[in-house]
Amino acid sequence: MPQFIAAALICLLTVSVQDPARAQPANFGDAMAWYEREAAKGSAKAQFLLGLLSERGTGKRKKDVSAAFKWFRKAAEQGHPQAQYKIAAAYHFGKSIAVDPELAVLWYRRAAGQGVGEAQHNLAHMLLNGIGTARSAGEAARWYAENARQGFGPSQLALGYLYLQGTGVIADMAEAWAWFRAAEVRGVDGAAKARAEAENRLSLDDLKRAETLAKPRLRK
Repeated sequence: MPQFIAAALICLLTVSVQDPARAQPANFGDAMAWYEREAAKGSAKAQFLLGLLSERGTGKRKKDVSAAFKWFRKAAEQGHPQAQYKIAAAYHFGKSIAVDPELAVLWYRRAAGQGVGEAQHNLAHMLLNGIGTARSAGEAARWYAENARQGFGPSQLALGYLYLQGTGVIADMAEAWAWFRAAEVRGVDGAAKARAEAENRLSLDDLKRAETLAKPRLRK
């Protein structure tokens, strides 16, 4: 079995999240005071932004991951999707709190259900590998596909491997090539090699079908 096939179960994880706080004025002291007032009133958005500022450390205030987790948790419990992702990642990777895979899965599910791509990707990884939940290749494939269709390169690469192996989906080399190609265009590490090796196993007719499948995915 080619080495690149084995990578199907070693899907890339992401812990990034867009940081709206970066768009705030340079006077972080005033910003923090404002966020604290609004957060205390129950604003989930302010709680989330205050969590980001606490997580990063701003102005004279030092980085405080424990405070960040507290604010993210308050926002997450009100249904803020990005805060739910932050809580999931904290439990997943032990950021400011003990690792708890089951709680990570719970919060990833909530964020994934609200369309947070990073949560969908990480949830799929945990489902595929049976981390914090029963292994379910089929559900993992569905979450990877949901995120891949939105143009998220790491999920496109992971989904390509699932089609290559027939894990959670019906094996289809053309589909694998098309998803590898989409990930390659987005600069995902390993995608170009995976696409090239899959291409060597395609007939000319299947390669044409693969190229047709890939075209709309390159525009996302």
